[in-house]
Amino acid sequence: MPDILQLQLGNAAAFESVYREYHTRVYAFMWRYTREADVCEELVQEVFVKLWTSRKTLNPALALTTQLFQIAKTVFIDYHRRTSRRIRYINMTEHLAEDAAIAPGVRDIALLRQVSTVIDTLPPVRREVFLLGKVQGLTYPEIAKELSISPKTVEGHMSKALKFLRHRLGGLLHLVLLWFCQL
Repeated sequence: MPDILQLQLGNAAAFESVYREYHTRVYAFMWRYTREADVCEELVQEVFVKLWTSRKTLNPALALTTQLFQIAKTVFIDYHRRTSRRIRYINMTEHLAEDAAIAPGVRDIALLRQVSTVIDTLPPVRREVFLLGKVQGLTYPEIAKELSISPKTVEGHMSKALKFLRHRLGGLLHLVLLWFCQL
């Protein structure tokens, strides 16, 4: 088994050895929770990428398996949070569409189209920041990591997006934000 110190030094052969030795075990760990081959492969890949990118912070006093499976656990928890948000978003969208068909009013299709159109007019990065923050519920640091920008830049984009939406949607902005908070 490769030495943690060799990993910390960036020894690619040591990393390959770890990958060969633990890939199947990490895959089995992910399979236990997901039961989807494609998802397992993606998550296993993410685990080993995180192992490599965080290799300098590995603790030589702890067993490599302990640290590797802690990374695997964190990767799975992050995946679960992302998919839970998406499922809530899909359910809320379906619920709003059903409400609009049953009882036209504040939540009718025209309003959803208007809001969607206004959001689509935001500059691409600002729109992405808004959607990641308000629809998917990511924090500023998570958005920053996802988009490879600083948290301060995320904050600036969110502030400008909300100002623009407030200007374009007026009183509807509060309804839109309430809707997103329910996701």
